[in-house]
Amino acid sequence: MIRRIYGPSNDDGSRVVRMACIWIPRGNAKTTLAAALGLAHFLGPEAEAGGQVVMAAADRENAGIAFNSAHQFVLQDDTLASRVRAVESRKSLGHPKTKSTLKAISSEAYSKHGLNVSFFLADEIHAWPTGEGRKLFKTVTDSMVKRSHPLTVIISTAGDGQGGLAWDLWNYSHKVATGEIEDPTFAPIIFAAEPEADWRDEAAWHAANPAIDAGFCSLEELRIKARRIEHFPAEIADFRRFHLNQWQEGSANPWLALEVYDAAEAMTPVEELTGRPCWIGIDLSSVEDLTAVVAAFPEGDGESRRYDVLPMFFLPEANIATKGEKDRADYMRWAAEGFLTLTPGNVVDHSAIVDHVIALGEKYGVQEIAIDRWNSTAVNTALQEEGFTINQFGQGFASMAAPVKELKRAILTGHFRHGGNPLLRMCFGNVVADKDAAENEKFTKERARGRIDGAVAAAMAVGRVIANEVTPSPYESREGGFLFI
Repeated sequence: MIRRIYGPSNDDGSRVVRMACIWIPRGNAKTTLAAALGLAHFLGPEAEAGGQVVMAAADRENAGIAFNSAHQFVLQDDTLASRVRAVESRKSLGHPKTKSTLKAISSEAYSKHGLNVSFFLADEIHAWPTGEGRKLFKTVTDSMVKRSHPLTVIISTAGDGQGGLAWDLWNYSHKVATGEIEDPTFAPIIFAAEPEADWRDEAAWHAANPAIDAGFCSLEELRIKARRIEHFPAEIADFRRFHLNQWQEGSANPWLALEVYDAAEAMTPVEELTGRPCWIGIDLSSVEDLTAVVAAFPEGDGESRRYDVLPMFFLPEANIATKGEKDRADYMRWAAEGFLTLTPGNVVDHSAIVDHVIALGEKYGVQEIAIDRWNSTAVNTALQEEGFTINQFGQGFASMAAPVKELKRAILTGHFRHGGNPLLRMCFGNVVADKDAAENEKFTKERARGRIDGAVAAAMAVGRVIANEVTPSPYESREGGFLFI
């Protein structure tokens, strides 16, 4: 790790790397290492006059863990201790000779303007609040442009969910590591098992955890934990995340694997969908949650039927950062990218949903709209007044079994052409299905890990497609017409 960060240099001897992402499982002393790097920039070989070393985590208490490690380093050496002034109540160290400081900070970005940071430690970034975490990261890194050789070190285990700063950095790290992106100033350092590795394979444990071979991560404890959790899917997901460093997306007991969902055929270009018949599913939220509108454009029939889907999502803009943190979703970025419509206030604006459906009707051949019976009276009435055909769609096995079965067939064959919409992907990743005695499935929001509204709306749209499929009468295929007995 040290060589990868500090080794590459320019012709003048200056360090090439400006940002390093270290992804490593729990129990590998990553916070201790981070504390040592902070000290190197505070009063060690990387120190500079008036340096500002900042250690940040999900909250000030967690940031204090790295600070306390750094402070203990100092206290264990008489020479260092004599040169450093500590204010433990403020989690701050000062070096009077160089006027440098080392301090732990919380994730609230509003109070961090005016910094002039030379070294920034972002610890356990997977746990940072979605909204405030991104603001803090930008505030601190923006302050570093005043320095000639600043360094940001992100050190974390893999996270879960989709969207957010940690997800972006995880993806960027892998793209740089594989050569897809060329960025010599960015150092990705990844200790992780292969994505397809068996979580019980001890070779995968060794690959992800250098501390096992170094002797300070107990192999026996991992064995005990693995035996204990074998029949608990949620704990297996945590084991993969914290001990194999495998990013966990969606539900711990998912309806389908996201790698299967991602392997869909390319979507038909949107401009080529103009005028084509489509069926729409609307899953209305409670007053302040996510609402999904999904238009499904079928092509073909039977087992070869394909679906192009155009989803749009709606969310009240009030407290958007808090909602993103709760749902593990980067709603602000997705809104900026056009995947999400934010409506004014703190309750869902049904008129925006009606306007969107009217716009779809003006461009495409909307055949029918399936809408959840719950809380749909106002939207239902408004759309009927616009001349749309409405179908009140239940959420029980009777209504959902056939649509869910057809949706699964389309996804497994790559025929559900979703175009990579990130909100729709998040919803499918969160789906957990209930089964009845006959193995029929329906989506359940009660046991889902996060928002599944887009998946529910897609199932309703697909359900109306297959309900309106014209099948030949059995009498048309019988030779000689009716058979009388």
